[in-house]
Amino acid sequence: MPFRIALSGLNSASSELGVAANNIANSSTTGFKKSRAEFSDIYAASSLGTSSNAIGSGVQVSSVTQQFTQGNISFTENNMDLAISGQGFFVMNDNGVDVYTRAGGFGVDRDGYVGNSQGYRLSAYLPDLLGNVTGARGDLQLDTADIAPSATGGVLVGVNMDADTSVPGGANASTAISLGTLPVLSTADTPVTSSAFTLNDAYGNVYNTATVVYTYSGANNVWDAELQIGGIKANTGTVSIDIGTTSSADFNWDPDGASGLQGTQVLSMNTGGLTQSAVANASSVVPSSNGTAQSTFDPEGSTTYNDSTSLTVYDSLGAPHLMTVYFRKEGAPNQWASYTYLDGKNAGSVDISGNPVGDQLTFSTSGELLTPVPPSTVSITGFNPGGGADLMNMNLDYSIASQYGGDFSVFDLSQDGFSTGRLRGVDFSDTGVIVARYTNGQTRTLGQVALATFSNVQGLRQIGDTSWAETFESGTALVGAPGSGSLGTMQSGAQEGSNVDLTEQLISMITAQRNFQANAQVISTADTVTQTIINIR
Repeated sequence: MPFRIALSGLNSASSELGVAANNIANSSTTGFKKSRAEFSDIYAASSLGTSSNAIGSGVQVSSVTQQFTQGNISFTENNMDLAISGQGFFVMNDNGVDVYTRAGGFGVDRDGYVGNSQGYRLSAYLPDLLGNVTGARGDLQLDTADIAPSATGGVLVGVNMDADTSVPGGANASTAISLGTLPVLSTADTPVTSSAFTLNDAYGNVYNTATVVYTYSGANNVWDAELQIGGIKANTGTVSIDIGTTSSADFNWDPDGASGLQGTQVLSMNTGGLTQSAVANASSVVPSSNGTAQSTFDPEGSTTYNDSTSLTVYDSLGAPHLMTVYFRKEGAPNQWASYTYLDGKNAGSVDISGNPVGDQLTFSTSGELLTPVPPSTVSITGFNPGGGADLMNMNLDYSIASQYGGDFSVFDLSQDGFSTGRLRGVDFSDTGVIVARYTNGQTRTLGQVALATFSNVQGLRQIGDTSWAETFESGTALVGAPGSGSLGTMQSGAQEGSNVDLTEQLISMITAQRNFQANAQVISTADTVTQTIINIR
């Protein structure tokens, strides 16, 4: 009997040594879970039960259980490396059969499927056509093909108009003065008078300043004199000028009382109820039949608008086009005009003369947009970008535009179009959502990694390659998204190492060695006793 008991002890100690050796061997294996040998005693029994004086028949290995404690997580430089923090297993497809692993070293095969080095494919919840993750599970595949371009359909224009700015001018006005009512005394006391006159700008720009130059005779003649509004060389008198039918300005000066001295007066213009500094610097002045000054926007003339902003938009073929929006303050209170240009060409309306017609933006006295009314959009239709692309149709959304005191500012300027793009990389969230990044700045949701857990993880069957298979003892896999229920979260660019503690395993090995030696000693002692019995005569 002692031989059999000691032999069972040797076998058990040997099994314990084997378990420790396997743990030590896999101390650097990604996702490995250590095992522990568990033992139970052996007693001979009969139908009548076990005697209270029974000695026992030795020991046996009752089970080798796996310890699914968390392994250390180390970070890598590969986004495709995944680690689970908490409970759960990656669900892998092995030719139609689900297997489970904690090793998250993944890559992409030639067909774009995400999997491991054993050829198992990672299972995930797949998205629908709108990119929303559904409950349908399948193999995760990265689409490496270029994504098609999308033409810009909407532009969000978030700007603040400077409420304190002036109506823009841009007329360099000059005219000759005929004999009239204003005396200008030269050194020879020869009076020259000027009658009233009207300035008409063919480009229709509003005047902020005006200068009228009077030449009495030749450039080298002592009779030369100058009449300048805002600084008029004279002793007495009043100069007035009528600019248009709806805008007027009176120019007055109060000379210093001495001949030849310059008197000045602050100049102002009232335009549609808005008081501001006046201006005038147009290249030409052409009289019109009605005697009014017509204002015309010109994108190449910085004095014909107040501010501008630009962004890139895309046509149906993904070709980029520069959109520039110009803003000009109108004469009416709180009213602006916007002009939209694409690649330097007017994309808006024109009048009968071919001049650009601005889209009207009207603000309330509190600075909020009144018109266009909600949805507060300005439509650009039928612009031909060329290159075989479709005509461009866009809506400019001004719903968040404002008019407050302070400098002009752009706080939001975005559009919904994009060019063609190639896959640049893949990101994983802690909830397992997979997002593909493309070279055109777009992103696409490719799915959500599926994790599985079991009622009894010790019941899983090891199948090698750091993988497990479901068994009756483990129960059916409970599959869900990372972070849901009892499932752990996921970390990208990281791997879970082995949970083997080498110190613990070395101690276990020493213990098993001592047990083995002790059982061997039992056999030696039993042999000595047997020899003694044999030698009895």
